[in-house]
Amino acid sequence: MKLPGPFAITRIVDMEGPFRAPDFLFPDATPEAFAETKVSRDARFVDVAGKQLIMSFHSLIVRTERNVILVDTCVGNHKERPTLPDWHQRTDGQYLKNLAAVGLTPEAITHVLCTHLHADHVGWNTKLLNGRWVPTFPNAKYVMHAKEFEHADHAQRTADANTRHRFWDDSVQPILDAKQALIVAGDFEIEPGVRLQPAPGHTPGNIVLVLDDGKQRAYLVGDTIHHPVQIERPNWSSRFCWDANQSRLTRAKFLGEVADTGAWIIPAHFAPPCAVRVTSQTNGFWFNTAS
Repeated sequence: MKLPGPFAITRIVDMEGPFRAPDFLFPDATPEAFAETKVSRDARFVDVAGKQLIMSFHSLIVRTERNVILVDTCVGNHKERPTLPDWHQRTDGQYLKNLAAVGLTPEAITHVLCTHLHADHVGWNTKLLNGRWVPTFPNAKYVMHAKEFEHADHAQRTADANTRHRFWDDSVQPILDAKQALIVAGDFEIEPGVRLQPAPGHTPGNIVLVLDDGKQRAYLVGDTIHHPVQIERPNWSSRFCWDANQSRLTRAKFLGEVADTGAWIIPAHFAPPCAVRVTSQTNGFWFNTAS
């Protein structure tokens, strides 16, 4: 699925469909509070009958004249996630077939950008080959924000494996062992017009990828915004945020900066049409979709 914005942006799906009740992801989204939102009646983003959020777990491919950049690698196959039944020991993920369907091989990827280090953003970093986890993208540099890397490294050393969903050993450490990790500052520029922007809160080193070709601008925001309801209710942070208050502040500041600019906002979990433009209203923010 091609998306609007600068350069060429393509979505590669790992999982998609009704996911969880709103208050599973957003503690503030009680049934009563969620029913008061306009998004709650939008069948593109909410399974109204089943009362579940519709979520997409996808990567975004950015093709420039110089590079092929893959942003976030979703859930993955064969990963040990015992506390997450939907993700545990999957064998039917069609991610690599979906990548091939847009004319790309894993060898063609020059950079893999991890907007943050959560299990559903690093899963296809690696694949299981002859009983070993190896990088899925053998020619790529895996770009990680230094603050994020340091936080996740400390957490995996001090927390129970289940708390970390065991992702470090199967999806990060093999990248380090293969010497394909590129640990960078929060304002790192991959190439002119493709740069990182810090967006702390969901995690300490959470980042946004800013794309600007001089004609259009797009922000690939990862989990800074999980679902369209957070544009309508930017004070609703997810229960998985490292610092819920900082996440709220970052999201509100970001929305204020991009509103009415015409820039495209492309998060990691929006169901189709996936890309939106934010507009300001007297009581907050709203959005227009790509289709």
